[in-house]
Amino acid sequence: MKKSKQFLWALVAMLIALLTIVAMLSTSRDLSWSDLMAALASSKKGWLFLAIVCVAGYVFFEGLALMYLLRKNSYTTTIWQGVTYAAADIYCASITPSASGGQPVCGWFMHRDGIPGGFMSAILMMYLVTHALAALFTGLTGLFIDPSVFRGFSLFAKFLIILGYLAVLALSIFFILCLKLGNQFKKLSVKIINGLAKKNWVKRREYWIDRFDKLISDYMTSCSVMKGQFLALLAVFGLNVVQRFCQMLVCPLMYMATGGTLSHFGTVLTTQIFTMIGSLCVPIPGGMGVSDYLLYNGLSALMDSTGALQLELLSRSFSFYLCVLGCLVIVIVGYLFRRKQYATLRR
Repeated sequence: MKKSKQFLWALVAMLIALLTIVAMLSTSRDLSWSDLMAALASSKKGWLFLAIVCVAGYVFFEGLALMYLLRKNSYTTTIWQGVTYAAADIYCASITPSASGGQPVCGWFMHRDGIPGGFMSAILMMYLVTHALAALFTGLTGLFIDPSVFRGFSLFAKFLIILGYLAVLALSIFFILCLKLGNQFKKLSVKIINGLAKKNWVKRREYWIDRFDKLISDYMTSCSVMKGQFLALLAVFGLNVVQRFCQMLVCPLMYMATGGTLSHFGTVLTTQIFTMIGSLCVPIPGGMGVSDYLLYNGLSALMDSTGALQLELLSRSFSFYLCVLGCLVIVIVGYLFRRKQYATLRR
């Protein structure tokens, strides 16, 4: 991505974040910034520490999965390199629509570390597949932990959650079918795009044809690269599931930190899982606005509106805003280190 475009999306993301927080606070006259800070200051430090550990774990386990994939394919990487790749992916995915900026920037760091472009695309594509499957698996666990939570959401929130399940299921099926039907999907995508272009529903026909062709080609390449390494992929899938749950656990841990009862831990966890699934259906950076609405909506069925708003703002501040800020710091450090290293090698 061009630097000017990255800067623009960063500003847009900051504006959306600010508007989201202001909008959420405006829903209650009984909650202010000082109330939030007081609640945080009086929270139980043990549960708060576990929430922070989960925020760090969200970045760490993605880094571990990427490092594992690369090492399994004869590219020696350190955990710091893996964490840098993960931070770049998470940060840029959080400030760009449909998380489109995450993998290109992650790939830039890999390229600077000497990983060939074609192989890098294949690895990132395979990681994306396991990431999507892990999201589906995590979403399904919510149906088993406490399915009654779904009834507490409003009609519109239920619609978003169902749409999210359908979106992640369709993506997972698409990737699985591409294993055997990659060339057929290429031809089908061209026919669909041509048909939409004739009706003027698609303006940049060649761009979308090239994009789908590259998507399917990279995926098929990654399948050939990872052929015969089912156990390795299973391990990466497992790390993705752990990563997802690190993010999902922040909300129930914050609930416990602010005086919640252990009997409702699973209910709050399920509410967060449904929130994550519902946010996947809307191409907004980091799901901002949508995630906040869904989490507040679901928590309101469990507690009063002020308590639900307080928990929503505190948990999102940690699971998203603090995480993105930490990733930005890691990206800057990683960028400066590689820039210095690259300049040294050129002398």
